[in-house]
Amino acid sequence: MFVFESSSAFAVLQSRIHEFWARLLSSSLEDRLRYATSDCFENFPFPKPDPRTVIPELEDIGEKLYQARANYMVQTDQGLTKTYNKLKDPSCEDQPIVELRVLHEEMDRAVLKAYGWDDIAVPPYCIKTEDDQKALQAFEDEVIDRLYVLNAERAREEERLGLTNKKNNKPAKKSKSKKSKTPEGQGELF
Repeated sequence: MFVFESSSAFAVLQSRIHEFWARLLSSSLEDRLRYATSDCFENFPFPKPDPRTVIPELEDIGEKLYQARANYMVQTDQGLTKTYNKLKDPSCEDQPIVELRVLHEEMDRAVLKAYGWDDIAVPPYCIKTEDDQKALQAFEDEVIDRLYVLNAERAREEERLGLTNKKNNKPAKKSKSKKSKTPEGQGELF
């Protein structure tokens, strides 16, 4: 669980941009992913270095998706798993599901724009054809490539600023005498 006081991080974490990263770096348990913060969150390069950064465009689409999805789940009395199974089922053409797919595509575009990557084409959320599958694969490949480059740039900058331990590339330990202050209006990560 991640606790944020804004919808920007929600939008990024719910986007396919983060999903690709998580699927690539997660371990598995049987046929399910095991999302570990150390593998998928701590090293994920958010559009801005601080994941608590409020990005207005992401606030809007994140809140819009959150509300539409919550309303749908309440109206249909079902949870996230059943909802997302329908979202990814090409035979499901229920209007609320189609609208949620469109919102996911809009959110992916907004997240890409937050990175400055609005030159990447966003494929349909629900894959129906071989061309859709090819477009999704090209999308994933390009996103992963750019995330790796950004991650490496951020790691070099953190090292330059003395924020990482060179031996294991982990964040440098903070002095116990100084307490970290959370910016006003921002929630804690855990």
